[in-house]
Amino acid sequence: MNDKKEILLNSKVEKIYYKYLFNSILGMLAVSFCILVDTMFIGKGIGSEGLAALNICIPIFNLFNGIGLLFGMGGATALSISIGKGDIEESKEIFTQTIIMAVITGIVISISGVFFKEKIGYLLGADHKTITLVKEYLSGVLFLSFSYILAHTISSFVRNDHNPKLAMISTSVSGILNIILDYMFIFSFGMGMKGAALATSISSLVNVLILSTHFMKSRCSLKFVPFKFSINRLGRILANGGPSFIVEISSGIVILIFNLSLLRMVGEIGVSSYSIIANVALVVSAIFTGIAQAIQPIISINFGANKYKRVEKIKKMALITAFIVGSIFYISGMLFPKGIVSIFTSEKGEIVSITVNAIKYYFVAFLIMGLNIVMGAYYQSKEYRVASNIISLGRGIVFLVIGILILPNIFGVNGIWLSAVFAEFITLLSTYSYIKFKKYKNNKIEQ
Repeated sequence: MNDKKEILLNSKVEKIYYKYLFNSILGMLAVSFCILVDTMFIGKGIGSEGLAALNICIPIFNLFNGIGLLFGMGGATALSISIGKGDIEESKEIFTQTIIMAVITGIVISISGVFFKEKIGYLLGADHKTITLVKEYLSGVLFLSFSYILAHTISSFVRNDHNPKLAMISTSVSGILNIILDYMFIFSFGMGMKGAALATSISSLVNVLILSTHFMKSRCSLKFVPFKFSINRLGRILANGGPSFIVEISSGIVILIFNLSLLRMVGEIGVSSYSIIANVALVVSAIFTGIAQAIQPIISINFGANKYKRVEKIKKMALITAFIVGSIFYISGMLFPKGIVSIFTSEKGEIVSITVNAIKYYFVAFLIMGLNIVMGAYYQSKEYRVASNIISLGRGIVFLVIGILILPNIFGVNGIWLSAVFAEFITLLSTYSYIKFKKYKNNKIEQ
């Protein structure tokens, strides 16, 4: 434990940052790649109807990811800050209570999902045209939903136990397995939507099994200990993980709102088009989330040890990285929109023209999105919950809903795509205003 703590507190900041960054981004890409691969195979093997059904189901993954990060980021942040303060026994109890809660929650959701998949499908926005394909996909996902939750929870702790490489390896292996199983189940066995879902679920379960090997290693300092359930500890975990939960849940709400708006203004072809946009956004968001997860262990333990200069240096490096990544994806979208569309579907005509037009507007959001996600993680890692929640709620729900209610009335269907840009930009302004206000308030107190 002391060796791991010393590395995070005293090693060169750049070296630690890039080590965690590389492994975290690869790990998050592998997670998003599972859904991305489903989209590519479904688009090629089933067509636009399958893409529409898949896009309706995607918010269920946001729910699983949100709960996993609620416990994972919440518990891991509390654990690292406690270690930074030297409270090792408390850190062990945090770990034990968090994992137990994640397991119980995952099992309850898995059992519930098996019995209520049709109701869940309609709740997600399915209609009489899409419900059959939606039910097929959900049936292959819901009964193993606990694996998605545990994958995010365990990987957060494994990263904080100075083993980001294993978190990356586990998700990479599961991503490769998903590609193989997708091809076999959809094309070789003709299992359609259910086959795509089963491929993703089995891969997620393998992810959990590989991550669990960390607990068998002698260098593992994450120990299950007898503990007394603490409401205060639970509140701390949930409060810390709340912003990550909000980000994921709001992403699901965004997809639901976009789907309903596009069904009303464009029809099913609009939802199929958005499926492509949403999957690209999923990859970009995964990279930004990888940056956020990379900085969390470093910031939390250094903040707990009062090493504030190291904390600020990590924040600056993460913001620069996020802006570079966002710029690359924005430029790619402007230069190669048809190439991006062709990755997901072999169809021609309306779906291509709608998606190419959407890319011109939606991809602008990538320039700002990473900055907001990094700032949210920065405050979350220091247990500054108000600031983190402002960013998460602003970009994820409040400003986006405002944008989607107003902008389509002005710009038509383009207003739907611009609402993402609107939400990210207003959130950035709000964050900047909050920082300025805090500095002004602190200066007044010092005077």
